[in-house]
Amino acid sequence: MPGRGGSVGSRGQSAPLGVVLVLAVMIVSTTAVVALGADAIASTQSQLDTERTNKVLTQLDSQAALVALGQSEVQRVDLSAVGSNRYRVVDGTDGGEIRVEVDGVATPIIEQEMGKVVYEGEGGTRVAYQGGGVWRTNADGQGVMVSPPELHYRNATLTLPLVTVSGDSSLSGQATVTDNGSMQAYPNTTLGRTNPLQSGRVNVVVQSEYYRAWGDYFEERTDGGVAYDHVNEEVTLTLSVPATNPPVAGGIVSGAPGTSMTIKNNAEADSYNSSNGDYSATVAEETRIIAAGDVDVENNAVIKGSLEAGGDVDIANNGEIRGNLSYGGTASGGGYPGGVDGWDEQNASVTSPDSVELLIDNRRVGADDSSENDNDDPSVDIDESTNTLENCGSTCEVTAGTYYLDYMNVPGTLRIDSSGGPVNIVVDGDVTLPNNANIEVVGGNRVNLYVEGDVTYGQNAYNSVTGDEAPNFWVYTNPGASATFNNNAVFVGVLYGPGDGANPGTSATLDNNAHVYGGIVGDVSFISNNYGVHYDEALTNVQSVQNARTIPALTYLHVSVNRVNVTAS
Repeated sequence: MPGRGGSVGSRGQSAPLGVVLVLAVMIVSTTAVVALGADAIASTQSQLDTERTNKVLTQLDSQAALVALGQSEVQRVDLSAVGSNRYRVVDGTDGGEIRVEVDGVATPIIEQEMGKVVYEGEGGTRVAYQGGGVWRTNADGQGVMVSPPELHYRNATLTLPLVTVSGDSSLSGQATVTDNGSMQAYPNTTLGRTNPLQSGRVNVVVQSEYYRAWGDYFEERTDGGVAYDHVNEEVTLTLSVPATNPPVAGGIVSGAPGTSMTIKNNAEADSYNSSNGDYSATVAEETRIIAAGDVDVENNAVIKGSLEAGGDVDIANNGEIRGNLSYGGTASGGGYPGGVDGWDEQNASVTSPDSVELLIDNRRVGADDSSENDNDDPSVDIDESTNTLENCGSTCEVTAGTYYLDYMNVPGTLRIDSSGGPVNIVVDGDVTLPNNANIEVVGGNRVNLYVEGDVTYGQNAYNSVTGDEAPNFWVYTNPGASATFNNNAVFVGVLYGPGDGANPGTSATLDNNAHVYGGIVGDVSFISNNYGVHYDEALTNVQSVQNARTIPALTYLHVSVNRVNVTAS
């Protein structure tokens, strides 16, 4: 009996324990449901707050544009906020900045603080009206565009009626938007800023906490060149003005107005046509020397063809022009006019081709990524780990493809075989052929070298092209670069380094007995001491620059600054 009684006692204690456990589970479950519900409610409220703010600032965007662009004198907008949150105007550098730069113009077209109307919601989300657009930064710091800014690119025209904001630091309820003046930045005839743009490029630089979203907009709407500076929270949009690069029309196309060229000491210029045969088979007296500045022809120098000079021409000491003479300044000297076999007229109009600096930059950016070049091709002599040529102490080879080199040094022989297609080589540094080194170009297709640094051919260094076909070998250089051809050096092809306004072009130095078969476009000051310039007439039918446009062209630019005040009503 006692045993059975003990069993009954245990069962009696189990009942209240069960009730306690059930109550505990219910309490925990209820607490979790309440907590989860509260989080869900808070999340929903935050989302609704953000959506409402997006609509409010998009409405502000629309009404501010009416005032900024002169369609209304005043607008009122409801900026009511939830709880203790407020809209506020942030001006100065904290409100973001925008800068528009045009090549050839010393100061920015505009360099302007944009200002913004900002709302900071729950959870760290910020929404702002800035630069004529609405932007949002989420709690993770990523920016997104809610409404696009006043920047439009279409049909080679960039229109930027920038809207800037100033006003009260705190806004609540009704706000008033009023005009605060405007400025026409481009075109502006008073400042000499006119359309169409002639050359170079235009940069639009935005500094803002929403810079990533600005960049997304640039990429989506313009397909322009977009670069990010994450440290300074900046993004840059680059558009280029269509370049003018006509076929090479002479053995030398040189300089800029105000420069000078001296041809003397038995220097000789003639021509040939590689379309019909090599130099020895087609040599002729149909060359052209074209210079934007002054030219002196003296000391038995002979131009077997014509000279066109934008400045003055002086002929002395048996200098001779066997074709025509066209000049823009004066013609004089003891050898004038007897030293001119053809006609001579003051009718020169020399227009220099545009710089290829942007072309070189674009090629470099496109080729320096290993996934975009062919450096890993096992059949070519390029060390992929160092981006340099290898095995060139004897003979190294490069075939059809695109390659990127940190520099090009050829101590022996480099053979470039284009039989399988064009060859494009981007050189981020200098091209150097030491004494007696050489480059052999074979295969019949075009070979292009895009060179960021200088070009040097040592004594007796040379390059050859099958059939002396200058159109099959092009070396592109920057305006501030130099190209030196030392004693007895031979260059077959085109050295193409036009100027950019600040620089007259690649400075080309031609020493004793050096010879060029093809053409030089750059800044040539002296041709002397038995130097030979042999113009390949086949170049008149060949494009100087192939597929140069990798970012959208820009011909017309319209930029204005339109200021509005946003104040509490």
